[in-house]
Amino acid sequence: MSSNLQFGDAGDSDTQGLLGKAQNLAAGLKHPVTALFHVLFKALAVLVYIFGNWFSTSFVNIFVLCVLLLAFDFWTVKNVTGRLMVGLRWWSEVRDDGSTEWKFEAQEDGLQSTTLDVAIFWIGLFLPALIWILFGIGLIFRLSFDWLLLIATALALTIANIIGYVRCQKDARLRIFSGLQGVVTRTGMGNTAGRVLTSAAGTAFGM
Repeated sequence: MSSNLQFGDAGDSDTQGLLGKAQNLAAGLKHPVTALFHVLFKALAVLVYIFGNWFSTSFVNIFVLCVLLLAFDFWTVKNVTGRLMVGLRWWSEVRDDGSTEWKFEAQEDGLQSTTLDVAIFWIGLFLPALIWILFGIGLIFRLSFDWLLLIATALALTIANIIGYVRCQKDARLRIFSGLQGVVTRTGMGNTAGRVLTSAAGTAFGM
């Protein structure tokens, strides 16, 4: 019986440790609700794409639901999370001659976001693009082209936001790197794993 109790105590301590890390992570956010919605629709779209067949055999239903989630995410990131979490905004205006003018705005004075807010914003912006690219490569290798239209839609919406915000923020690479270091510190990631992650980010962004 004592061994069972010890096993239960170990499980409880692991749960408490995870909850403690989650609380510690949330405590470092100035905009926790905004950060939640910054990743929520992205995560839901990926989960529906992966597990949608468990609940529906209709290709159309899964496709439409994924596209709706991606559209919600695009609007949220473009109009809400970028402005609140990093003080950046981009939009387009149609001129009288019918051409489109793209505008970029950075309002960082008085920005109350923490390093963790900035890290979650940039990582949440780039990571989904990488995930969808991997999904697309997998489809090509499996010669399964039915979902490529969805992958293309996801990448188009995601990359549009990436280009817009990177053009807004001239020192975006430095902010992504410093924000990632903040995440490593805040989550208590091991020294080896933290060094590998930050080193990989530095190599990727040329720092």
